[in-house]
Amino acid sequence: MKKIFKYSVKGSSIIEVLIAMAILAFCSALATVIYLNIQKSSLTFFKIKAVELAELYIKNATDSKELTDGSFKVEEFTVNRTISMCGNYPDCINVKVLVFDGNKKKIHELEQVIYKGK
Repeated sequence: MKKIFKYSVKGSSIIEVLIAMAILAFCSALATVIYLNIQKSSLTFFKIKAVELAELYIKNATDSKELTDGSFKVEEFTVNRTISMCGNYPDCINVKVLVFDGNKKKIHELEQVIYKGK
């Protein structure tokens, strides 16, 4: 009896497959590291909002000369403002604003020296 089907399968060797897998693993590891660095270094909307709040409370303290300590709840943030004397200069005041999220994790800190004058 004759063979009806006469074909041969041509495939890759195990070495070629292993080399391709090693290249893919290296590329995916490199892509993961790059992605995580981008995520860590970028400012999210949440952080940008915290920076804006800190700048607003510093500006309010400077403009209105309201120089008292306080804790304020704004949306999902808690803003703590601390007023202290600035070293040996009686005309200068140090204003420090800390912005926390709902879990009491510090998101942003801003500090400025204000000349209160007479």
